[in-house]
Amino acid sequence: MIDLNRTFELVKGALFDSEATWRAYLPQAGDWKKTAFLLTGPLIVASVVLAYLTGLTGSGMSLFGFRPTIVSSLLSLVTGAITAGVVAFVFSYFGGIFGGKSAFALGLAATTLAFVPGYLGQALSGLPWIGSLLAIGLGIYGLVLLWRILPIYLEVPDAKRTAHYVVSLLVCIVVMFVIGSVLGRALYGSVGGPGIPALSGSGSSTGVLGGMARQAELIAAAQEDRYSPPADGEVSEKQVQTFIRNVERASELQAEKEQKFRELAEKADKNESMSFSDMSQIMSGVTDFAGVQTTEIEVVKSAGGNWAEHQWVRDSLRTAWMQKDISDAVAHNYALYRKYEEQLAAHVSR
Repeated sequence: MIDLNRTFELVKGALFDSEATWRAYLPQAGDWKKTAFLLTGPLIVASVVLAYLTGLTGSGMSLFGFRPTIVSSLLSLVTGAITAGVVAFVFSYFGGIFGGKSAFALGLAATTLAFVPGYLGQALSGLPWIGSLLAIGLGIYGLVLLWRILPIYLEVPDAKRTAHYVVSLLVCIVVMFVIGSVLGRALYGSVGGPGIPALSGSGSSTGVLGGMARQAELIAAAQEDRYSPPADGEVSEKQVQTFIRNVERASELQAEKEQKFRELAEKADKNESMSFSDMSQIMSGVTDFAGVQTTEIEVVKSAGGNWAEHQWVRDSLRTAWMQKDISDAVAHNYALYRKYEEQLAAHVSR
């Protein structure tokens, strides 16, 4: 059942063409053994082995832990398998509770595919200083992907997605903490590896979970918006101006968040002393960094806007940019695009 070529294809697809890969694998996701041998197992082994090898390149302690040893790597293999199983079970179990599917096989496929960036982050975690930052960033990105894949695999209703997501995460953290406490402190140190990246640490994990929960709530609120486009399909000039204001403000806010994160990353690269406050800001900063779209959603929603309308304006202007004059509506929208091209180009024609 092991097919490394197929494993590589799935990993590559999960990183660079995630949704298409998820949907293509869905018909095969009903067999948990296949997923375990084809994807979960190889990812756990590869991430632990690479983490050990990259750890050898360091000159001492990494940002959040000691250089991996053979013993700690073996413990990581065990806890990686336990974590993968626990996370898959919890999300699938609560999927049924919240009106979706309760199927362990689907849960294992969904969580494994979503956490591919997290496994990559763990593999790079042994690199001096920057490795830990990459592990956190890719781990958070995996959590964002998890939010997106759950409706496809577990079919949790939109109205209950946020509750399912947050409750499942909380239960996973609690269960892994209990398991870590039982198995001992040495084993607990590796619990936060591939399954729930960057969530098992103290202090900062609350900020990460809170940030992810907020992003989930924003996405859920945006998905509830509905908009009926005008019959003629023409975007008004006021809509274009509002769209420009929102996307430019969202870009400004995201740039500010990214700058704060870069400053902390540079501090770590220079081996400067990092306080607990700095650690917390790094965790929060990575969460913000992963939430590019939710920043834009928040700007639109906080101004009393409609996210569905905002997306329609973007799509209409992009169609106009590509097609120019295939209809009267497109020609009208293209004229508006050309009028505001300097402000729109970065947000529509990319």
